[in-house]
Amino acid sequence: MDVLISQRLSLPGRILLACGSLLLTASALPAQEVVRILVADQQPAEPDDQQPQRPTLPETVVEGNPNAFPAHPLDPAAILSAGRTATYGGRVGSSYEVITAEDIARSQKTTVLEVLRGRAGISVASQGGRGGLSSVFMRGGNSAHTKVLLDGIPINDPSNASRLFDFSNMTVDNIERIEILRGPQGVLYGSDSIGGVINIVTRRGEGKPRLEVSGMGGSFGTGRSSISLSGGDEKQYYSISGSYLSSENISHASSARGNSEKDPYRNGTVSGRFGRHLGEDLHLDYVFRYTEAYAEIDDFDFLTGLPVDNLGRANLSNQFFHRIQMQKLQMDGSIEHVVGFSMTDFDRRDTDPGLAPSQFLGQTRVFDYQSNLLLSEKNQFTVGASYQHEQASSDQDPLARQFSSAVYLQDQFTLGDRLHTTAGVRWDDYSTAGRASTYRVTSVLQVDDRGLAIHSSLGTGFRAPALAENLFAFGNPDLRPESSRGWDVGIEKRLAEGRLIIDTTFFRNDFRDLIVFNPNSSLGPFGALENVGVARSAGVELSARWLWSAQTSLRASYTFDDAIDIESGSQLARRPRDSFLVTLDHQLNQQTSAGLTLLHVGNRNDLAQQLESYYKLDLYLSWTLDDDWRLFARIDNMLDQQYEEIFGYGTAGISGFAGLSWTP
Repeated sequence: MDVLISQRLSLPGRILLACGSLLLTASALPAQEVVRILVADQQPAEPDDQQPQRPTLPETVVEGNPNAFPAHPLDPAAILSAGRTATYGGRVGSSYEVITAEDIARSQKTTVLEVLRGRAGISVASQGGRGGLSSVFMRGGNSAHTKVLLDGIPINDPSNASRLFDFSNMTVDNIERIEILRGPQGVLYGSDSIGGVINIVTRRGEGKPRLEVSGMGGSFGTGRSSISLSGGDEKQYYSISGSYLSSENISHASSARGNSEKDPYRNGTVSGRFGRHLGEDLHLDYVFRYTEAYAEIDDFDFLTGLPVDNLGRANLSNQFFHRIQMQKLQMDGSIEHVVGFSMTDFDRRDTDPGLAPSQFLGQTRVFDYQSNLLLSEKNQFTVGASYQHEQASSDQDPLARQFSSAVYLQDQFTLGDRLHTTAGVRWDDYSTAGRASTYRVTSVLQVDDRGLAIHSSLGTGFRAPALAENLFAFGNPDLRPESSRGWDVGIEKRLAEGRLIIDTTFFRNDFRDLIVFNPNSSLGPFGALENVGVARSAGVELSARWLWSAQTSLRASYTFDDAIDIESGSQLARRPRDSFLVTLDHQLNQQTSAGLTLLHVGNRNDLAQQLESYYKLDLYLSWTLDDDWRLFARIDNMLDQQYEEIFGYGTAGISGFAGLSWTP
């Protein structure tokens, strides 16, 4: 009966029916008082013998300062990215979002890209199914305008044509949280942080040894197995995990356009974090992540402008990221010194590239130092410096290198009890592209004690030309850095005794000297890359977090982004004008929880084509069988929507997955 009704309803009607069914099911079952804390508001778990308290969100501003991370566990109310040190979120004027490990586990997503899809200020695009090139766009910027970090390691690929980070192989293994920092962030993060920063934080082990083993299988011949072990005490900590993901996948080239060959995908990932206190105030921390992936891909037909099946082509990728750092605390933590060395290694091979290069090698090495001086309870001053060596080559391009050095200053201070401000400047010097300077000022004003706050930021960013743009064949060694200036102003309001938080943020980002191919350039017979692009992105981001009851929580975000090319007046490719994401979580009873996620992405332009808007509804369920075993399942694209994220590339229809996890 329900199936017949669903088939007769319109798309919005089917969505409402699915949501209503979940709530009706919930109301028919006995409910256990379970605290559900939303994004960035996780509280430490209570002992089993205590009754859960009424769910509340943390205070807007927490007194004092959080302990230094990773020497100490990360405070749930703190954010790392805003100041490159732990800072309470209520003192941060930047527009940000924190996605916790609990959020990721509850959603059952297996890749970081899936977790990011639909978040405020973010749009994503993948070339087909698993393993296809996957890009993230923030606040209208290009995909290369997003700085991606793993525990402070810059992991944008130096061998990529624009130094973007391909998210296709980044799984959620061993992740403690993902921090999204929107807007230009040049002061702390230098090149590539024009649209924003995504910082992935590896789990820091704590407490008794905890072992977790899980297995999952489902549609498209998909299987995933993983194992993790973590723990720690006052002297040391550790976390290590390994996973293997395989899928027969879908065809990257859209099956709706006559392509039928499946493109299998394989991914093996090992990651870890280890730390030890070498003395009372001296701490050593080491993190690493290694990924080996195999992804069959398809060709691109230049006559039709569409991807087409290729039965024997594949991408082979090896990635190795690691960082070692020393952390010294003095004067009861009032002075913190951090010195670290990071290295990334990329090895990408194409088994059937045609006339293009078949192998790319890239490496980035960074030596950095930062000192945080707590001048008073209301003033923290930061000074930092870094030196970066970047190199890349291909089987058709000799080894190319560029070097850069940077110095930055930042001051975080509080005026009175309600106004929290951060101001900073930075100077970079690149061996090929020259110099760049950036600044950033942010403020948050706690207007009253009833939960009203105004936050704002103004800053600049830049992107130094990638090695492929200025030193590879057909590059232009005279290219300058791209630049941007952006601002945002937002109002946050707490309602319903603090159980509902609503935030409205207006933003604008102006891009200058964008590197684009100019066919009329006099630098080459067929044109050349030049700094001639100009673009603008402006819009609004709305978000809401609602602790509806002790059993139910709701999170919603909406983004309107008018991102246009100034010269042509056209909408920038693959960036929708509007999108929203709604997530509903409900604890059905003491053993069972369920959730629904509704994603809407509006019309986009791509290759002179307009891609239609679409809705995507996902369901996830979890059952606690006993103290050791948990059963989980999810259904993706419940409405079996047919859509494209990139013109000509396919996406998965309705699919289901289920698995078991064991935690002795």
